[in-house]
Order: sequence, then C-alpha cells, then structure tokens
Amino acid sequence: MLARIRITLRQHRFETIAATVLCLGVAAAGFIEAWRLNSLNFPQSCLQDGHVPWFDPTMAPTQCSVAAQRFHDISDGGDMKFVFLFEQILPFIVGIAFGAPIVAREIETGTAPLSWALAGSRVRWLFGKILAVVLLLVPLLLIAGLSADARQGALVPGVDPHATFDYYADRGVFLVFWGLAAFFGTLALGTIFGRTMPAVMVALLVCVFARGLWEPAWNHTVLRGFAVVGDANSYNSADLYVYESNELYLDGKVWTGDINQWWESNQPITPTPDPSGVIPPPPDFGPPPQPLSYVIHGNQYWLVATIECAALLAGSLFCGAVALIWVGRRKPY
Repeated sequence: MLARIRITLRQHRFETIAATVLCLGVAAAGFIEAWRLNSLNFPQSCLQDGHVPWFDPTMAPTQCSVAAQRFHDISDGGDMKFVFLFEQILPFIVGIAFGAPIVAREIETGTAPLSWALAGSRVRWLFGKILAVVLLLVPLLLIAGLSADARQGALVPGVDPHATFDYYADRGVFLVFWGLAAFFGTLALGTIFGRTMPAVMVALLVCVFARGLWEPAWNHTVLRGFAVVGDANSYNSADLYVYESNELYLDGKVWTGDINQWWESNQPITPTPDPSGVIPPPPDFGPPPQPLSYVIHGNQYWLVATIECAALLAGSLFCGAVALIWVGRRKPY
C-alpha cells in the first residue's frame, strides 16, 4: 500500500506540488494578516461587544478612534480580502484538481487496462490512490483552516473564533471537509465520464451551487430544530441567524392588529410646556410589533460544525463508494 501511495503522488506530481504550495501559501498569508492585526495591540477597553468599533473621521481623534482607524486600514485592505477569497475557494481548487484525473486520465491515455491488470483488483487500485490523496490533502487543508481561524480571531479580538458563526463555513475544519467533498465528488464524476475536462466542468458547476445553497438550505431544514428566540433589542453577530417568524409579536404575545394603524396611533407627540415652562418628556410607547428572529447562539459552534461536517463527510463517502463500484464495472475506454 505504501508503494501505491508513493506511485500515486509521483504520477500526479504536478497536482501534489501545486496543492502543497497553494495550501501552505494561503496558510502563511492568513497567519501574516493575523500577525499584522495582533501587532497593533488594539486596546481592550476600546472594544464594543468584542468588536473593533467603526471610527468617525469627522469627530475629534481619540486613542480609540486612532487605533480603530489603523485596525480597519488593515482589516478592510486589499490584502485581507485577497486572502479571504483564496481561503474560500482553496478546498474546491485542490479537491477538483486531484479528483478529476485519478481515473479519467488513465482512461484517456489508455493506461487503465495495464494499471488494472498489474494491480489485480480495480477496487484495491483505486482505494490506494484515494488513500494517497486523502493523506496529502487533510493535513494541508487543516493547516489552512487553522490559519483562517487565526485570521478571524484577529479580526474580532474580543471573541473566540470557535464561539461565533462569522464566516464559520469558510474556515477551520470546514476547509478539510469541503476539500474532501470536492475531491470525492469529482472523483465519482471522472470515473463515470472517463474524461478529465467534462468532470472538471461539471464539478465546478456543482461546487458553486452546493456552496451557495449550503447555508440557506441548512438554516431552513436541519438547523431550525436547534434555534431559539433571539433578543429583539440587540444584535449579536456571534449568533447564527436561522429564520424569522411570519407572525408579529408585541410584549411577547402574538399580535394580529394593523401595523399601519399602530404607527398612526403611536406617533411621537410634541409635548407642550407646563405653566412653569418645563417641557415634559414624550410618552414612551415601547417597541413596535415585530416578528421574532430565531438564532443559534455562538456557544453552539461546535455542535453545528459537527453536524454539518458529518453531512459533508457522509456525502464524500457516498461519492467515494460510487467511484469504487463504478470503476469495478466500467469498460477501460
């Protein structure tokens, strides 16, 4: 098996070197951006709910505003956006690059019959190739995921990156499981099509739709069962917004009135001065009727991450099983 792993990595030398350089390069860039932010030593007393506040250039400069301006010059800069973009697409690039040629290239070049004959078993032959790629990609993507977590922690210095859902599916262990899903899915396509480019094109299309629809689909299905009522009077970016109710609530009870009529009857009244000339405060009508927002609190990060990563792993194993079964039955052309 070790010999087959070495042969696989040697056969796919370009993909191996490219994936290694790309993953380590993105990881290094993420750690550098995190170091740039951490080196500013942003004052803890200036944080607002763990976040660096926005600065107002029209106001007189203070210690907090000057520090916030320096922080946002880096966090909103082109370098940070470039690194974040590559972190998002990295697992799909390396997964597709390895998954497409594993079987399809052997069939296109006509070496499949010889390889299968020398291996003795097509399934064992493909399993060895899969194992080689997995052993390479998992640690590389894990390093990149840890780098993305470090960058996220530096962006929000007062919040644990594993206690917030800010960009949670684009960092950490998710990079590993997205990469495995892209690899096994493309491997199955390459085994079925027997051609590299069609497998790449279809895989790119599937990955775009899968990544774009992933969070909305999960929020409206599985994660609804874990959601709780959010605080309507405050916004907490660490929480994962799941959905909003269709009913209006007032004072914690379902409200079925006319919202326009409520606003008309609760318009601000300009108070008139009393005989002594003192203007009384305006009446407090309280918060208006509003729908309830359902969220998952940030301290449930690992629960959500485990569930979603398990689903990605299950899909990866299914695609891997399809590839193993198909390669044992298909004709070598």
